[in-house]
Amino acid sequence: MKEEIKNLIELQTIDLEVYKINEEMRDGLSSLDLRRKSIEDDKKIISDYQEQLESGAKRRRELEVMISDEEERIKDRQSKIMNIQTNREYQSILKEIEDTKLANKQREDELLLLIEQLEAMENKIEEIKNKCAAEEEKIKKDSTAVEHKAAKLEKKKKDIVKAREAQAAKVNKKYLKRYETLKERRSGLAVAGVAAGVCLGCNMNIPPQMFNELLREDEILSCPTCNRMMYHQPEESTEE
Repeated sequence: MKEEIKNLIELQTIDLEVYKINEEMRDGLSSLDLRRKSIEDDKKIISDYQEQLESGAKRRRELEVMISDEEERIKDRQSKIMNIQTNREYQSILKEIEDTKLANKQREDELLLLIEQLEAMENKIEEIKNKCAAEEEKIKKDSTAVEHKAAKLEKKKKDIVKAREAQAAKVNKKYLKRYETLKERRSGLAVAGVAAGVCLGCNMNIPPQMFNELLREDEILSCPTCNRMMYHQPEESTEE
């Protein structure tokens, strides 16, 4: 039984190494994916700004036409005011001119603010575009490095998988099936050491009687809490 336990521990060590390689490969790709998503988010912001620019440009043209038309109207009223015969009509046109000037002043204020907002948006679009271009160029270079590293890790993984197949062949089929099931259900860790009566897989105490049985190594026991296959791990080996 000691040999079976040893074979399982060695298989677990190999699988943890494979798991680590997979994590490294996944982390590298995930980092690139997150950066690409960030660029896509920035491009959506640019798109939103461009829609606002189009809407703002349309409003700007409307205001400029309205201001121009009203200025012509003011000139027309000012030219007619000299021909007014009655004071009442004179006061009416004078008020119309003042009201038009006031309305035009409000339009000019709105136009000035709008122009400032449009310029700010154009600057922001240019800033984000430059940022995206720089990041895309950097991602292009980093992708080459990540792909190179992934290729090296994949080669290393193939070598380890060969060793894993050889090691798995040493494990009794009954225990191997149980091991594979636990590995899937317990995030890759099917075999856990027990030190000072504590399962290192779930950090829970096991019953004293079970710990004594574990020390005898007569059979492969399972943790009553996490169900992982257990083996005795001396405390000094956990401190190293």
